[in-house]
Amino acid sequence: MRVTQDYSVQSLLRQVNRTRERINLLQRNLSTGKRINQISDDPSHIETVLRYRKMLKMNSRFEENIQNASEFLGFTSNALDESADIIAKVKELTIQGVDSTSPEEFQAFVEQFNEMLQKLTDVANTQFKGRYIFGGKNVKTAPFTLAPDLSSVTANPEGVTGQVKTELGRGMIDPYNISGQEAFQSQVDIFQTLIDLRDAFAAQDSTAIRNLMPDIDASMNQVLDANTRAGAKINRYELLLAQYENEDLRLQEYLSGVEDTDIPRAIVELQGQQTSLETSLKTLAQTVGISLVDFI
Repeated sequence: MRVTQDYSVQSLLRQVNRTRERINLLQRNLSTGKRINQISDDPSHIETVLRYRKMLKMNSRFEENIQNASEFLGFTSNALDESADIIAKVKELTIQGVDSTSPEEFQAFVEQFNEMLQKLTDVANTQFKGRYIFGGKNVKTAPFTLAPDLSSVTANPEGVTGQVKTELGRGMIDPYNISGQEAFQSQVDIFQTLIDLRDAFAAQDSTAIRNLMPDIDASMNQVLDANTRAGAKINRYELLLAQYENEDLRLQEYLSGVEDTDIPRAIVELQGQQTSLETSLKTLAQTVGISLVDFI
């Protein structure tokens, strides 16, 4: 009889402990909203959970890279828009001033061209988050320097060429910058064209002014072509970012189905386990001849 009673007590104690562990697990799942909080919670599904989490983490990194590159290109496009506006103003002034007749008229245009030269140099030295957008691979050094007497614009001796790259996906490395050479010194040296134009006005040389007009148009085409390439990159990155975001939604949905707590079901089970625990404790107390309160 004593053996039977001892066995019953031990059996009830094991049941109480199992019920308490299950209650603790359900309470944790309800508080975290996750039914898998550690490997032991569901070994059969933990590999899937870890794989989805890794994919989401990688996507997050690629998305951040795409957003940074898009913002960089956005600043680049805005700067190229400003450059195009400056060149358009230069052409307008050239058409207005080519037939000037007095030294005073020519000098007035010289001063305006000097202002345009300073503005263009400032735009070409635009920075984004501490990086010169037209510096090529040398993003920490100003790509262009205007001489104090406005006689010349010199490029960074280390170069204004080269690519700035980012990782858009697994094994997908992409350059996303427009270099200073591409924008301002490829087919036409826009700075030199503007300097030559200003000097022609200073010399009151209408023939030289007219001969430089095709270079003004070429300068505009050069900037617009660079901006077209920047815009195409921005559009491509927006599409790629949307693809990643859609994939994230699918992964999060799959992950939720595997690891999220079924709240209504967990609440019902928790209530059942609490009732079961209370019953087991009462039975145990009766078996050993002590009160439930004393046992607790």
